[in-house]
Amino acid sequence: MSMKGAAASLLACLLAGAVCARLVNAEPRGDVLDRIRGDAGASADELLEIRNAQTVQDLRRASAHALQAAISESPSIVASCPVTGATQESVAPRRSKEVVPHRFAARNAPPPTRWTTVASPHDSAQTVFRDHLSNQVIQSRCVKCHVQGGLSDYTRLVFESSSVTDHSSRNLAALEAFVSTVPSGADIILDKIRGVAHGGAVQVPAGSADFANMERFLRLLDGATGGSALSPETLFDGVTMSSPAKTLRRAALVLAGRMPTESEVASVGDGSASSLRRAIRGLMRGKAFHDFLIRASNDRLLTDRHLFSVLDIRRETGLVDLANLSWQAAKESIGRGYERALDDASYATWEGTVQFGMARAPLELIAHVVENDLPYTEILTADYIMANPVAAKGYGASTRFDTPASDSQFRPSRIVNYFRNDYSKIAEFDVRYGTRVINSGNLETRYPHAGILNTRVYLRRYPTTATNRNRARARWTLFHFLGMDVEDLASRPTDPRAIADTDNPTMRNPSCTACHSVLDPVAGAFQNYDEEGAYRSAFGGRDSLPRTYKVSLDGTPSLYRDGDTWYRDMVAPGFDGETVPDSRNSVQWLARKIAGDGRFATAAVKFWWPALMGREITKAPKETVGSAAQGQLLASQAQAAEVARLGAAFHGGIAGGSPYNARDLLAEMALSPWFRAESVVTEDPVRRAALQDAGAERLLTPEELARKTDSITGYRWGRRTTGFIHEIGNLDGEGAGTGGPYELLYGGIDSDGMAKRARSVTPLMAAVAQGHAIRTSCAIVQREFFMWSDEERRLFHGIDAEATPLSGLPPRINGAAPWAGEDTPEGEREPTRVRSPMRRRLSNEGLEHPSQSNRAEGDAAGTLEILGPLGRPMADALRAEADQDPRSGPVQIRKKLVDLHWKLFGVTVDMDSPDIEAAYRLFVDVWNRKRRTEGAHFSDSRTQCPIEDTWYFAGILEDVVVSDEWGNSKIDWTRVRDSWDFDMDDSTYTVRTWSVVLAYLMTDYRYLHL
Repeated sequence: MSMKGAAASLLACLLAGAVCARLVNAEPRGDVLDRIRGDAGASADELLEIRNAQTVQDLRRASAHALQAAISESPSIVASCPVTGATQESVAPRRSKEVVPHRFAARNAPPPTRWTTVASPHDSAQTVFRDHLSNQVIQSRCVKCHVQGGLSDYTRLVFESSSVTDHSSRNLAALEAFVSTVPSGADIILDKIRGVAHGGAVQVPAGSADFANMERFLRLLDGATGGSALSPETLFDGVTMSSPAKTLRRAALVLAGRMPTESEVASVGDGSASSLRRAIRGLMRGKAFHDFLIRASNDRLLTDRHLFSVLDIRRETGLVDLANLSWQAAKESIGRGYERALDDASYATWEGTVQFGMARAPLELIAHVVENDLPYTEILTADYIMANPVAAKGYGASTRFDTPASDSQFRPSRIVNYFRNDYSKIAEFDVRYGTRVINSGNLETRYPHAGILNTRVYLRRYPTTATNRNRARARWTLFHFLGMDVEDLASRPTDPRAIADTDNPTMRNPSCTACHSVLDPVAGAFQNYDEEGAYRSAFGGRDSLPRTYKVSLDGTPSLYRDGDTWYRDMVAPGFDGETVPDSRNSVQWLARKIAGDGRFATAAVKFWWPALMGREITKAPKETVGSAAQGQLLASQAQAAEVARLGAAFHGGIAGGSPYNARDLLAEMALSPWFRAESVVTEDPVRRAALQDAGAERLLTPEELARKTDSITGYRWGRRTTGFIHEIGNLDGEGAGTGGPYELLYGGIDSDGMAKRARSVTPLMAAVAQGHAIRTSCAIVQREFFMWSDEERRLFHGIDAEATPLSGLPPRINGAAPWAGEDTPEGEREPTRVRSPMRRRLSNEGLEHPSQSNRAEGDAAGTLEILGPLGRPMADALRAEADQDPRSGPVQIRKKLVDLHWKLFGVTVDMDSPDIEAAYRLFVDVWNRKRRTEGAHFSDSRTQCPIEDTWYFAGILEDVVVSDEWGNSKIDWTRVRDSWDFDMDDSTYTVRTWSVVLAYLMTDYRYLHL
C-alpha cells in the first residue's frame, strides 16, 4: 500500500475509534434529567448486547450484509486538466452482489421499448446500410469527426461526407474493408459507437434502433449470425420487480421523506402502472418534496459551497441598493457600540440572510419550475431570479411575499437596480461601514437573466481566471444540461511532442482541439461575467476582460482592441457551430440553444438519476476483459437505452402529460426497472455484475435516514434551528457541532471538499449508524411509553409495559400454579416432581424449568427467570399454549415485533419467522439481564438516554425551547425540571428492554437501505 493509502486507512481507523469512543466512554449518572440531557454515557455492556445480537443477524443474512463491507482501497492520484481545473474522481472497485428471490414481490416490469425503424431480418447488408445507416448514423454522427480534415482523420476509418456524389458506396466499402482486414473489426466498431475507449464518447446507444441496425449490418459483413443472447433488451428477463406497495414505499421515502399512508397504499392495490404512477406523483408536494428537490439539485450543482459567501457585500457596487442597505445596517451596529458590524447579531443575521437568498437562487429556481409544473426548460430560459425578501430588496425589486414573510421563502424576482461602473458613479468606502453608493451613475443595466446560468452563485461556484477563461463554466454547463463530459471527447495526450508547441495549441493543435473546439465557444458565451460573477464589471462597463489581458505585463503588444468583449486568441463565442449574434446577452442566447437541443431532455434524466437510483449513470469500461467489465459494459448500454427512452418521453410528454414536466419524469423514473428491480436468480457472472446496482435496495443518504427516522418515530437526531435559516438535524447529535460532522462521516457532502456521496457502508459509517440507533432509540421509547397516550404512539401502540415474557402465560407454564390436570390447592407449589408433558420435554431437551431457585437475587416481586433459547419444539409448544390467550406477554411481544418489521423495514413476516425468533430471543436475554442488575425505575438503566431533538417535548411541555440572540435553539432544562411530572416506573423492565431491541432493529440492513 502507498504512503497515502496507508495514511487514509489510518485516518479512517482513528475516526471510527473516535466515534465509538464518544458513544461508549462516558460516566453513567443516576438523575433521569441528567440522563435525558445526554450527560451520561452509554454502557459498554449494553453496546455489547446489541453487537452480539447483530452478529446473529449478520450470519443469517450474510449475502445481504455483504454490501456493508468496508471500502478498503484509498483514492488513487490522477492527473487533473490544467484548463478546466477538474480532477477525475477515483472509482471504488465494483463488487457483485448475490440477489436472492423475494417471495412477496410481484412481477410487473414495464414493457420493453418497441422499435419501429429496425431493418427487416431478410435485408442484405447493402440494403441495411443504404436504408438505415448511411444517413442515420454515418452522416449524422460519424462524419463529424471521421472525415478528411476532421478530428479523427488519422484513424483507420475515414468516411466521405454527403457532399461527395457516391459517398454512400464509398463509406460502405470503407466499412467492408475494415471488418475484413482488422481482427474483431465488427466488435471494435460496436464498442466504439457505444462509448468503449472512444474519444467521441457514446454516439449510438446500445438498445436503440440504430445500434440494432449497425449490429445486424456488421454481423452480416462478418458472416456471424447475431450477437450475444444477453443484451440490454434481455437484461431484466427473469428479474422480479418490487410490488406496487413496496415501490410506493421506497418512492415515498425518497421523494417525500415519509412512509406512505394507508389510503396511498390502497390506491395501488389494483397493480396497474397508471395507479402506481399517479400515487407516486401524488407524493410530490409539500416541504419534504421541496427539500428533496433542493438537496438533489445541489448534489449536482454544488452551489451550497457558497451558502454564506456568494459575494463581498461590503465592497459591492453594482447592486447599489444592497450596498447602501449594508452600509446603513453596519453604521447602526457600530453606533450601538460594536467594534465590528459582524459582532452584532442583528447585522450578522441580516447579511447571512442576504447571502442565503442569493446562494439558493438556482436551486430554488429548479424547485419552483418542478413544483409548479412549468416546462423544465425554464431552469435555463427564465427571465427572473428566485429571491427571499431581503435578497429581493437588495436587488431593488418590489416582489410581493406573504405577510409575515419567511427568510426561507422564495419568489420569482428580478435584479432591477444594477449599475455598471464608470466615472459617473460616485461611491465611497469606509473600513467600518463598507461601501456607500452616493450616485448610481449613468450605466443603469437591464440585467439579462438566463435562469441558472448567470445567477451569481453558479458563476462563483465555477469561477474563471485569466488562464481558465470561463472553461470551467463551459465544461460544467455542458455536463449538467447536455449530459456531455468534455473530458471524455478524446484521450488526454501523453506524448510530450504532441503538446510541446506554444502556437495557440487550443486552436491549432489536433491533440487539444478535440475538446477545445467544443468547449471554447461555450466558454466565450460567458464573456460578460468576471471571476466573481459580476456582469461587465470592468471600468467603463463594456466587458469583463481582466486587466492582465488588456495590458501586457512583459511589454509585448496586447491583443486587446477597444470594444472587444472576448479574447482574440480564442474561437468566437457560440454553440454547436453557431456564433453568438449579440455580445450583450450571449448567455441568454446560449441558454435558449441548450434548452432547444435534443440532448437537454436526456441530460435531465442523468441529472436526476443519482437522486432516485442512488448511483451515477454507469460508464462504459475502458477494457472489456473479464465478467465484471463485460457486466459494466452491459449495464452502461442498458442504462443508456433507458435514459434515451425516458428522455424521449420527457420531451414529448409522459402518459399524456405536457412536454418537459419534471414531476412526470420523476414518477416515470420510479417505474423504471432500474428503480424497481427486486431480485433475480442467476449463475451468469456478467448478468450479476450488470445488475449489481439495479433496484432500490440502496443505502439511504444521511438526510434520507434522518427523515425516515423522523417520519416513523417523530424524532430526529440533533434537530434544532441554527441562526436564521432553517431547521437542521441530519445525523447531527448534540455535541457533534454545527455543520453536522456525523452527516459528513456518514457519506454526506459539503459541496466543497466532499462533493461525492458515499454509496457503500464503511466501518466509520457503520459506527455512525450504530450511534444513531443507540442515541435515539431510548428517547423514542421513553416518550412513547411515559409521555404519549396509546393513541399517540407511532411504534408501540397497543402494547403496554406490563407485557413481559412471563405475563399472561397459563400458570402451568410460568410456575406460579400446578400443571394441567392437577388439583393442587391454591398457593401450593410442586417444584420437584415432573408430571406434565411440557415439563418432561424441558427435561429431555436439557433445559432447566423456571422455579423459585431461579429468582434473581433481590427480586422483591418474586418473578421467575426465563431461560432460552428454548429450541424449536419447546418454542412451538409454548406458543401453542400461549395462543389460547392472545393477551399473553410472549404473544404481544412477538406481534409487536412483527408490526415493527413492517413499520421499520416494510416487510411482512410471520410470528414464527427467523427474524422474529432472533429479535424475541434478544428481548428475553436483555430483559433477564436488566432484572438481575438494575433497579425498578427507568432512570436506573445503565444505558445513556439523551434527548437530542429540540422539539422532543412539542405537545407535551410548553415553553421549554428557547433561542439565543443568534437564533440558535435549545431546550431549557430548568423549565423542563419545573414542569416534569411523568411517572417513569419501569418495574417490569420492559420499556428499557424495548429501547435496546429498537436500537438493534435500527441497525438492520433493511433499515439503513431503501
